[in-house]
Amino acid sequence: MNNLAKTAGWNLLAILIYSLLIRIISFGMSWNDHGMSIAIFSALAVGLHVAVCLVVSIAEFSSKRSGTGRAWLLSSLVVLVVGFSACIGNASL
Repeated sequence: MNNLAKTAGWNLLAILIYSLLIRIISFGMSWNDHGMSIAIFSALAVGLHVAVCLVVSIAEFSSKRSGTGRAWLLSSLVVLVVGFSACIGNASL
C-alpha cells in the first residue's frame, strides 16, 4: 500500500474512534445541550487533528521526504472534509 492510503486510512480510523468516544461520553449530558456540545467537541477534535496533520506534513517536507509530506497534506484535507461531515452528523443524531 502506498503512503497516501496508509496515512489516510489511519487518520480516518482516528476520526471514527474519537467520534465514537465523544458520542459515548456525551450520553451523560442533559438533552438540552446534547447536540451542541457534541458539535463543539467534535469541531475541536477535528481542528486539532487537522493541525497535527499539517504540522507533520511541514516536518516531512522540511526533512526532504516530499512523498510522505504530500500524503500527510492530502490526508489533512480528507480529515477536514470527513471530520466536518462527522461533526454535523453527530450533532444531528
